[in-house]
Amino acid sequence: MPKETFNILCDQLHPYIKPQTTNMLDPVPLEKRVAVTIYKLASNVEFHDVANLFGIGTSTACNIFWEVCEALSNLRRVFVKRPTTVPEVQAIITGFERKTGFPLCAGALDGTHIPIIAPSSYPTTTITEKDDHTYSFLDFDVGWPGKCHDAYVFECSRLCRKLEDGTFFPPVSRNIQGVDIPVLIVADSADSLTSNIMKPFPEGIARGPRAAYNASLSRARIHVEHAFGRLKGRWRLLHNFCEMQKVAYQEPLEDVLDQPEAGPEQQIFSALSPAEHIREALVAHINSNQ
Repeated sequence: MPKETFNILCDQLHPYIKPQTTNMLDPVPLEKRVAVTIYKLASNVEFHDVANLFGIGTSTACNIFWEVCEALSNLRRVFVKRPTTVPEVQAIITGFERKTGFPLCAGALDGTHIPIIAPSSYPTTTITEKDDHTYSFLDFDVGWPGKCHDAYVFECSRLCRKLEDGTFFPPVSRNIQGVDIPVLIVADSADSLTSNIMKPFPEGIARGPRAAYNASLSRARIHVEHAFGRLKGRWRLLHNFCEMQKVAYQEPLEDVLDQPEAGPEQQIFSALSPAEHIREALVAHINSNQ
């Protein structure tokens, strides 16, 4: 993390961290507190090693770490926030369309499994997140056991309910091929096809224009895979902050991305559902712009 970015982070954390001056000892400066926490997050070494490195007591290092983590948690809605205005969501749509050719896309959906230290009844956690074209996360749902399928976690999430009742995005739509298409999220084949969630066609029937649609959707959805890779390669609490500050990311030597999950193939019906009408309109639009 560059020094300029570190100083910005300290400025944002200052209102939440108030070192207390006592008659016995001077307080640990804010900058040192943040450095202790970042080092611990980045290296995951023992607290006594962190304490020796920074010249403080082990209990002090532990208390500082949890204090700064709580302060970072208080800033989560500064770093992780969904678009609330039409210009904001339109900027994301434009960004995706310019980079991938997929219209009306305002996010990519996926889940990943992150092992954590937790009570024995919840040994692991599954995280479902939606990100934008800048690799920043817009929404997340955490805390599910690792054995839960991504699609099930999403269907139980607040994001799914907000998409269903039309309250997650501002009202934005476009008429494409005679079909009014709302703001969309792209997902993989494991998720359900809805009026707001677009998924690829099964490989067996993806030919010609449908193959072009699949390729465009894949280019959009890969953003969330890259975002998860950056999340796991950085400090998990500071991913969006680093993306907002344009901090360069160095790819790790080993692959940290999850393998895509295979989902059941969609049955083809003679009468198309509203979601299928939207997908077919997208197929025609993408093919006409090839």
